[in-house]
Amino acid sequence: MAEDVDYFSNHAYKLRFPWRLYHRPIVEALRMEIARTPGLDILNVGSGPFFELNLLGLDRRKYTICDIDPRAIDLARTLHGSRLAGAQVIGEEGRLPYEAASFDLVISMDVIEHVPEPLPWVSELVRVLKPGGRLFLTTPNYGFSSLGLIERTALEAIARVQGFSRAHIHPSKMTHKELQNVLQDAGIKNAQVRAIAFGWVLVASGQR
Repeated sequence: MAEDVDYFSNHAYKLRFPWRLYHRPIVEALRMEIARTPGLDILNVGSGPFFELNLLGLDRRKYTICDIDPRAIDLARTLHGSRLAGAQVIGEEGRLPYEAASFDLVISMDVIEHVPEPLPWVSELVRVLKPGGRLFLTTPNYGFSSLGLIERTALEAIARVQGFSRAHIHPSKMTHKELQNVLQDAGIKNAQVRAIAFGWVLVASGQR
């Protein structure tokens, strides 16, 4: 998943206007998924600093996070402290440093599009899910034509100002059907995929 783009500085913009038009519906969908998950142990893969945690409310849930960027993990520890049950830096090869069947809910928001081979990566997320545990993924909806247009124009212009191009940052551009097939092939039962945020985002969920 190595990229030339440094996303660390971009995390802080996710919940600001206009970026929150895309990201805030993801947070609301995540809140609903957490509410329907009876277990307490939650893993966020590719978490960044997990700014979204402050919007999820206080409860007895135990959140573990992991990310390939040490700066994101350090910031998350500073921001969230004891609310985190664990915070690990992971390698780019995709293996997670957790025992099988460790978590009731595994979440990953807008990560799968950066992964060159989605099926082995999703299978690893499934490995650390408890039997009956749930998976929650989001990704840009590349089956929605306006998203491609926005990426090639406005978002590309912003990227160029920031010193990079978006042309190759998402090797796995998922459509509704492609995402559903990946979840099913990875062993997720009752996989459901829906579009939110004006159709720009795909939300996928299901059960091990």
